[in-house]
Amino acid sequence: MSTSGGKTVLITFGRSFLALHLARLMGAAGHNVLISDSVPFPITRFSSSVKKTFRTPRPTFEPVEWTRAIAQIVHEQSVDLVVPIHEGTEILAHTIKRYPDLFPDRCTLFFSEFELEAQLENKYEFQAALKTLGIPTLDFAQVRSREELEALDFDQPFALKPVYSRGSQEIHKVRPGELPRGLSFEAGNTWIAQEWADGTNYCSYSVCHHGQIKAHAAYPVRYAIDGTSCLTFESIQHEGIAAWVRECVKAFNFTGQMGLDFIETPGGELFAIECNPRATSGILLFDPETRVDRAFFGTNEKLIVPAPGASKMLGPGMLMYGWRKSALKDNTFRGFLRDYRRTDGVIFARRDPAPSLALPLAMGNILAEAARYRVNIPEAFMHDHEWDGGRADGNGGPG
Repeated sequence: MSTSGGKTVLITFGRSFLALHLARLMGAAGHNVLISDSVPFPITRFSSSVKKTFRTPRPTFEPVEWTRAIAQIVHEQSVDLVVPIHEGTEILAHTIKRYPDLFPDRCTLFFSEFELEAQLENKYEFQAALKTLGIPTLDFAQVRSREELEALDFDQPFALKPVYSRGSQEIHKVRPGELPRGLSFEAGNTWIAQEWADGTNYCSYSVCHHGQIKAHAAYPVRYAIDGTSCLTFESIQHEGIAAWVRECVKAFNFTGQMGLDFIETPGGELFAIECNPRATSGILLFDPETRVDRAFFGTNEKLIVPAPGASKMLGPGMLMYGWRKSALKDNTFRGFLRDYRRTDGVIFARRDPAPSLALPLAMGNILAEAARYRVNIPEAFMHDHEWDGGRADGNGGPG
């Protein structure tokens, strides 16, 4: 435990801008921050908020070894709280189910039990759970084979995507009678067909303890990679989303971080498209003055929300994708420049400038990962931290 009055917090996936921002929030609140990652130069290691950085095995391909490494850090550094970032959450929960005695009782692992994490992460099972709870959903169906795809009776366009996927990966907009060809069907990662609704897209992010929301943010989808992976974030108040999330978190008795993607139809109907039971970009909207660290420890009584009008952007992502037509409806280069200049980036901070200076080195990690796994840059960023339902089994993967 920290001797400075704060706690010792271990944040995984240090290459992520979410980890960097959370490390700064925790450090500003007086906590000792430790970082782990499988790459040698995660950007968060350069932050003055970080006391120590640990290199670990790759969670996707070496889940047991990775979990043991995290547990060893917890024991040796007397860690009070582990906050996994990205899908390391599901990998950690899955491995702990198999090896329940790896972590000491005094350390809080900030996520729910594996069965709930897996249910929420699975796009089909999440929609099925909402339907069972009586929460309205868009029409949806599970697709496990070409025969089931051809048997679908949707009379309007629908989205077709793997139940385990992220960002814009493998999303097809399908019109009746124009089914895509060449799809592969995996028993462990089936597809979901989901009614394609027009309307306004929003995202939410919440920090939860035992079915109660301790911190909450909502933001519209504006600049995004192919309309799905957000590049900019602007806090708004949306009472309908807040009420929806409260009901959902209570129904599942959820603990951890939860991100939800919504669409609001022109008629005012609100539907959750999918759930990410882990850290999402909404954390970027909180600044040190909000003391959102209290939400992670569950010590606040009043709901913590971002400052009114809080906004952030992923600067490197905006430079790579924000100017493109696919990033924003009716996008113009002049409008992109205006929005880029007036929005604060996540990486640069006057009191913590080193991460921005080290960005080329940190991006070198990602380029090396792209070459290693032969994937594009967005996929390379998280490739060795992905979980697709049945891969966190210690059976190995790419070398």
